[in-house]
Amino acid sequence: MGPVFILILVLVSALIGVASAADEKGVVRSDATEAQLSLINELHGKDITVLEYMEMVHPEHLVGIPDSYKENMAGQKMTWWGKEPTPKNEQPAPDRATVTVSANGCKSDWRTIRFGGNCTASGLENPPWYIYVEAFLIDRDSGQTVDSTSASSQQGVWSVPASKDKLYPANGQYCVHAWGYIPTPYYAEDYDDTPVFSFP
Repeated sequence: MGPVFILILVLVSALIGVASAADEKGVVRSDATEAQLSLINELHGKDITVLEYMEMVHPEHLVGIPDSYKENMAGQKMTWWGKEPTPKNEQPAPDRATVTVSANGCKSDWRTIRFGGNCTASGLENPPWYIYVEAFLIDRDSGQTVDSTSASSQQGVWSVPASKDKLYPANGQYCVHAWGYIPTPYYAEDYDDTPVFSFP
């Protein structure tokens, strides 16, 4: 009876894992490494395109992306936090797709800051083939990004979240900047910033 019970537990665990993977709909998640954080801080404020940023910092989110989508990303300048997007002369068509990004961040407990972002698309007949979001945890005193988490999906979903717990951050003032986009049928992006909060 013992081995049969263990086998049943293993099978149930496997099924739960399959269900969780199916819920993710092909989402790629990435927590920034120290090298990526260094690059984000080095690039901040530079006049680069979204495609250049993604190729240098997050190539893992570009795997399998068609060249036509990359062309749309190459035509857009990177929007850095603390800067407003460049106003466009043309008005978007009323049926044009948009994205809405929301940022969140707070002291979760005595050792943790929980932060993240969510990107949601709307105005399309079907969910976008690709959607991306990144959340930056920013030290307000230094202006440096101290952590980052990102997520993308190529599986036709309306929304993609990214979140992370930052353990044992330095004492100080923080905020979260979240940024997201869809590259097709034309490029659309949005961003959001949280109010400044303190840790501890």
